[in-house]
Amino acid sequence: MEREFYSDFPLVLNYVGRLVDDIDGAVSITCAAFRQVGDSLRHRPTREGLRRADVFRAATELSRQALKPRRWFRRHRATQMSLEGFPQAEARRALRRDTVQRALTALPFEARAMVLLRDFVKLSYEELSDVVDIAPRKLEHALDRSRAELGEIYDYIKF
Repeated sequence: MEREFYSDFPLVLNYVGRLVDDIDGAVSITCAAFRQVGDSLRHRPTREGLRRADVFRAATELSRQALKPRRWFRRHRATQMSLEGFPQAEARRALRRDTVQRALTALPFEARAMVLLRDFVKLSYEELSDVVDIAPRKLEHALDRSRAELGEIYDYIKF
């Protein structure tokens, strides 16, 4: 189990960090997800290994619990982005990465989880349907809608 933990931890941490948009909170959520799955393995009579779908399901549920409903009317301080050196390729990549993260954050939680698990983590449709509890046929349509919504949001906020 330790080998599976060490091989999957960075991937799950990156997924949770993008899902909750807070890398500091993502560490504790990821550790709690592995702990939860490890505890459930101890109580199972069979000696099966750690399944990725179980870890991602636990991480998704813990992330959902960690995210509190956001107030629509709360004002956030706008962070100033320095466009100095913008024509450079590294600056363009950083700006694109930031824009994609902002577009992901604007998606509803379920849509964000589906897009990240399928396109970033590369889970199969069967594993993804286990994680988000949606039938595989409905999952394809929901994922297509989520990707289309992400594209619309990205086009709206990019400059």
